[in-house]
Amino acid sequence: MNRIRRFGLPLLFSVAVVTVGATLSLASGGPKGNKADVDQAFVFFGCNRIDQKDYEATAATNPSSANVPQLNRTLSDIARLAPDNVFFGGDLVMGYGDDNGQILAKQMTAWIALVNSCPRSPKSAYIAMGGNHEMKRKHGPNKLANPATDPVWAKLVHDVGLVPKDAKGPTATSSPEDNLVDDQRLLNFSINRGSVHFVVLNTDTRVSVKYPMTGETKIGMIPAHWLDKDLDEAEKNSKIKAVIVMGHRNVIDPLSCKGDAPIDDECAKPMVASLKKHHKVRAYVCAHVHAFDITPIGKKGLLQVCFGNGGSILEKDWSPARGRTFGFGYFKIYKDGSLGVVPYLRPEPKNYQETNPDLVPAAKPEPEVIIPVR
Repeated sequence: MNRIRRFGLPLLFSVAVVTVGATLSLASGGPKGNKADVDQAFVFFGCNRIDQKDYEATAATNPSSANVPQLNRTLSDIARLAPDNVFFGGDLVMGYGDDNGQILAKQMTAWIALVNSCPRSPKSAYIAMGGNHEMKRKHGPNKLANPATDPVWAKLVHDVGLVPKDAKGPTATSSPEDNLVDDQRLLNFSINRGSVHFVVLNTDTRVSVKYPMTGETKIGMIPAHWLDKDLDEAEKNSKIKAVIVMGHRNVIDPLSCKGDAPIDDECAKPMVASLKKHHKVRAYVCAHVHAFDITPIGKKGLLQVCFGNGGSILEKDWSPARGRTFGFGYFKIYKDGSLGVVPYLRPEPKNYQETNPDLVPAAKPEPEVIIPVR
């Protein structure tokens, strides 16, 4: 397994029924509590970066732009759980520099050093995906594509082992239907881990398609054709019992609140169609929306599971009955191919960057949501 190497920083969720939304009921807990039934486990969380004004005020002491107290606590919690894989779901740093990737390189280098200083289990492999804050730039009020960030991100994650060596992904030549303009193998990729197929999507993939009104490259794009072909192969593979697709941006709007711009419709529509038709796909796991949310994708048992409550300021309109929380998702893949989702949550403090450790307690597990085999 590939883990973040600690050297040479690069330069640069009692049996019950839980109703999810208005259309889907899922068994919670029950007989699947037996650890022997679990094939493997992984953790996912995203959106831990602080706001720009807070970064500017603290850059000298926190060059990473991460919400350090929340990140430290989360990584300590994860280390005790010792999952097989830990997925960082994007918006790890503030980014959005209108430059040639210098701000991304500076913040991510400091972020890697920060993560390297935190406890971890030797069992866990760490895998990272970019978010809009890593991949885009801000030019005035506009959020635009930034061609310079692809190679900067690719080198950063490659050099410290945040992309598995056996990952397979698309290039402009191998997937011409996706209109890719560069090599995406370190940004969009898939891996097999035992009976599970994981797909990681860069939800701001660089493509040649542009907005007619501005001439600027579209954002919120993915290699939808490559994804469909990749899921075809996993569906036909008799050794694969479950497929987990994940990316930073949500593919549909969540039910519990209104988040930021999801994956562009040009890609979102074929992506949803592909997720629905491939019955081994258990869930689309994402962040981007600063909240914990589970929303059905259609009526056939497919879910969008969002853990965008990693430490960034939470969505103003997110008011769950349990209270507003930071945390992460602990996912258990069972031997029959079903998926268990255990939200690990801690209360949101008054100051989202709270430094008093007593006010940033260990996250506590919520009841487990079971997503059955379709």
